[in-house]
Amino acid sequence: SCLDENEAFLTTADSAVKLLPEATKPITGWKGVQYRAAFPMLKPSGANFYPPDMDKMEFKLWTTGLSLDKQKDATSFFTVIKRHSQVYWDNHIFDSTHLSEGSTYDLYSIPYSQEYHSFLTRVSDLLHKAGDLVSSPSLMRLLHSKADAFLSNDYHDSDIAWMELDSKLDVTIGPYETYEDSLFGYKATFEAFIGVRDEKATAQLKLFGDNLQVLEQNLPMDDTYKSKDIIAAPIRVVQLLFNAGDVKGPQTIAFNLPNDERIVKDRGTAMVILKNVSEAKFKQILNPIADACIAKEQHELVDFESFFTHTICHECCHGIGPHTITLPDGRKSTVRLELQDLHSALEEAKADIVGLWALNFLIKKHLLPTSLEKSMYVSFLAGCFRSVRFGLEEAHGKGQALQFNWLLEKEAFVFHPNETFSVNFDKVEEAVESLSRTILTIQAKGDKEGASLLLQKYCTMTKPLKVALQKLESIHVPVDIAPIFPVAKSLLE
Repeated sequence: SCLDENEAFLTTADSAVKLLPEATKPITGWKGVQYRAAFPMLKPSGANFYPPDMDKMEFKLWTTGLSLDKQKDATSFFTVIKRHSQVYWDNHIFDSTHLSEGSTYDLYSIPYSQEYHSFLTRVSDLLHKAGDLVSSPSLMRLLHSKADAFLSNDYHDSDIAWMELDSKLDVTIGPYETYEDSLFGYKATFEAFIGVRDEKATAQLKLFGDNLQVLEQNLPMDDTYKSKDIIAAPIRVVQLLFNAGDVKGPQTIAFNLPNDERIVKDRGTAMVILKNVSEAKFKQILNPIADACIAKEQHELVDFESFFTHTICHECCHGIGPHTITLPDGRKSTVRLELQDLHSALEEAKADIVGLWALNFLIKKHLLPTSLEKSMYVSFLAGCFRSVRFGLEEAHGKGQALQFNWLLEKEAFVFHPNETFSVNFDKVEEAVESLSRTILTIQAKGDKEGASLLLQKYCTMTKPLKVALQKLESIHVPVDIAPIFPVAKSLLE
């Protein structure tokens, strides 16, 4: 359960579907040797993208001996890692001549299009049929190109088509987010979002896209690391009609895609904001949190405008800051590759805290109303408790704990004797800027050790956090919402 620190809710025996008495190979972390088809007692850090008995060292040693092309396959968003020996062992045969390139390591990569062929063939066929039915040229192009990508395993053209989508019906489908791969943060999971474009709200958000380069040039980090060719991300606001796939657990209120660094560098990113989901979360979760945890004199500063505006800025800030980087030895790399499993949590924290910095910057430039000046910080404080409740095993919860504890340590957040919290407006701006600088510099240097130390120190369930979360638990504030889709349900019945 991703809303309960990955606690198991089925036992190994519950999940057994086939008993294999001859299966005598023990697998670390799994109960017994007979339930080869069972769930492990602990969720594997590599989800189901890697062999459950593979560790980081084995993967690193294997990839070191590979050619450059095969290294790219191994770390690709769209491949699964398997063992040759496992395949042959299942058939009671093992021949060492089948070991993959790269010394004695028997790991190999297999594209999603092959591993999930039976599913993707069906999806591809349906997407082609859908593409033949629509009248919007850009939606038609997206559906057909995505259908082709599912079978070719090359998502470049379909992601460009998604970025250029200009249709009343907004569709996002494919393998995108890498949160489930907590071993390396390499492998993408499949998801789908279907919504109706909110044209009025979309037009109001042009300000953020127009100022991305200005924000990049003023980021609180060394000028050496700043990009001079930031491309404004198209922003689309939609009313969500349906979602599926990797959307369980924390319900996203926005996403900034694609994650492919080649496209981010050449074309930037695009953003989709789910306004009705944002409104539901604010009403059902953030308001009750504010009632319980925010000091009375600042309670009225928690408002939807600030919450929603920061959400937009958060997504915009995924598109600025370091992505493709030059390491101290002159080698070109990406932040994702260098920080590996630490990337997702740090990137979520970056988008959040730099988003606060960016809002303050735009207010001072008179591009946003001064009414946000205090409310954005207090709304953010209330939002900290919302996200931390997702757990410290989840990227958003981990990133939020880092920010909350940093700001508390810098006295930007104040914990009162009556167990409520408030913002110290005299110190919050400096604290936000210092954390922004710290995270951006770690990313720019590809400094995994620095990232690890930062997360170890601040990603903890401190006493103030525990007090707040226990209070919310006692009054039964929901951890998250669970959308229902009556229109989609009626169509599928």
